[in-house]
Parts: sequence; structure tokens; C-alpha cells
Amino acid sequence: MEETIIKRSMKVIERSSCTEEEYRDFLVNSYGLMKDCGHYLAPDEDINSLELAHLIPEVAETALAIYVGINDAVCNKGLVTPLLPMHGHNNVFVFDPQVYSGGDNVPAGTIDAHAVLSGFEPPNETWKGDWTYVMIEDPSRTFTSLWQEKGYIDMIPGKFEDFTMLSDHNKSRLCTFISPKAFEHPVNASRPYLKAARQRGEKLARELQMPELIKDEFDGLVPVALQKGEKLYVATTDFGPCAHGWCNSHPDNEHLAVVNENSAVPLDLVIAKPPVDPKYAGSLVPPKGSADMTTDWFRRGSMIVREPILQGLFKG
Repeated sequence: MEETIIKRSMKVIERSSCTEEEYRDFLVNSYGLMKDCGHYLAPDEDINSLELAHLIPEVAETALAIYVGINDAVCNKGLVTPLLPMHGHNNVFVFDPQVYSGGDNVPAGTIDAHAVLSGFEPPNETWKGDWTYVMIEDPSRTFTSLWQEKGYIDMIPGKFEDFTMLSDHNKSRLCTFISPKAFEHPVNASRPYLKAARQRGEKLARELQMPELIKDEFDGLVPVALQKGEKLYVATTDFGPCAHGWCNSHPDNEHLAVVNENSAVPLDLVIAKPPVDPKYAGSLVPPKGSADMTTDWFRRGSMIVREPILQGLFKG
């Protein structure tokens, strides 16, 4: 069919465990699942509207299809993947390199973002590549104390996400794994169905087929099995990163699941942070969209490849 003809060249890296044909089959399958949801894809949008990535190329299950509906002040995405590796969205603090040059020369209690994020990128071209970008490493280090550090320029907030299960749990058993801190957030506390979802998750987690190379990927996280229409907020009350991921590899699955993601940066944090240094305020364009290439951190950061194999309508 014309709508499933891929019109772009794939950038398959050498260490990938998948062939180009396998990527095509996965993308065609994902396209069909998203189209059947009715939530994505306008009549004139075909398979070339989807983005294709492979987060850990050595692990076939981490291939990821994304439909990006909007990637601006708020974001909406449709996601299909057998396994989303554990990651979080971390706030990034930016400093003048003449004060902190990066590497080991960073504010106490922080770590250079380049050491944490494979393929780290500033959010847009107005944020200079030679500036020093750091994340909090010591939990006792506060946002306020970093805002007051000499050389501070601005902060790039990490996003909060709300996941909705769009597929029938009986046909596609997906188990989300998330930090226990997520259940302290008022949004999740207001969702009574999450108690049963956690009980289902405890059972489902023992039945999943985890790849041997990353079988401990979700150790320490809470398993949650959402039913169709149920939601899980990926957020913490202290605005810090909320570790999460999922596995959708189960022997009884009829097909992969579609998960909807709505996300935005927490408004309370944006309001609380100080104004941008006047020296830079006139030329610095605030980050828009999910800023994943700036704020993401992964448990296996050195293995992660975040450049897409195929770019979609919008950069996701």
C-alpha cells in the first residue's frame, strides 16, 4: 500500500542487532497500531510521519516508533516499543565556562551533563556548546543554591510526563516500571485505579521476557500494569528526575501496545527560577518541546543512541 511505503533512507548503525528489513517491518506494524487507535495520524499523514529510533542497538527490543503530534511548550506523542529503557528527565543548570569549565570543574554536588548523557546537545543554537551544563548528583544539593552560584546563566527544566495506555491489556500486556516517588505526587494519589494496577504489575513483572543483556534494567522500580484508558504520571514532588521505563514483551501478547504521552515542564519550577542573567537574556531563546537530547539520562547511558534511524514530521 502507498501509505506504508517508506520514502527515506535509514541510517542503520554497524552495531545494530536489526536489519533494515526488520526495521521496516517494525515501523509498518507500529504505523498500523497507531492508525487503528484513531488518536493519531491525519488523513494525509502516512508512515513517513513516524520517527524510528533504536535506543540500545545491541538489544532488538529497544527499537522505538514515535508519532509526534506537537513538540512545543507542551508535547504529545504516540509510542510503540517492546522495551523502553530506564531513564529520567533531569534539570540542567548552565554556567559560564570561565567560572566552571566542565569535566571535574563543576559546582559541588553536580556532574557534567556530557558525562551522563550520550550525545548531549544544547536545546537550540542560542545555547552555546562551550557553556558548562550540569545536573545535580548529590540529592542534598538544592536548586536554590545552584541558582545563587557564581557564573549561573539559566536552567533547562526536565519535563513531567503523563502516560495513557491505549491498547487492550488482555491483548498486549505492558508493564511500566517507575520510581516509588511517583506515587507521592498528588496526581497519582488522586487515581484510585493505580492500586490495582500495581497489584497486576507485581504479577506481570514475573512473566515478562527481559533481554538477557539488560535483564536488571528495572531493578528497584515499582511495576505497574495499566488497563486501557488508565494513566500514570511520571513526576516527583521535588521536581527531580523520576526513573521509569517499560517492558511489553510477554509470551501471550497478540501485538505491541500503543502508549500516549502528554508532557510539559512543571510550571511551578519555571516560575520559581530566577530571571535569566541580563547579559544573555536578549539573545537566549528558551527551550521548547521535550528537550530530550538535553535533559534525558539513562541507566545505561553509554549504550544509548538517541539519533533517529528515520526522522519524523517533528523532532521527537
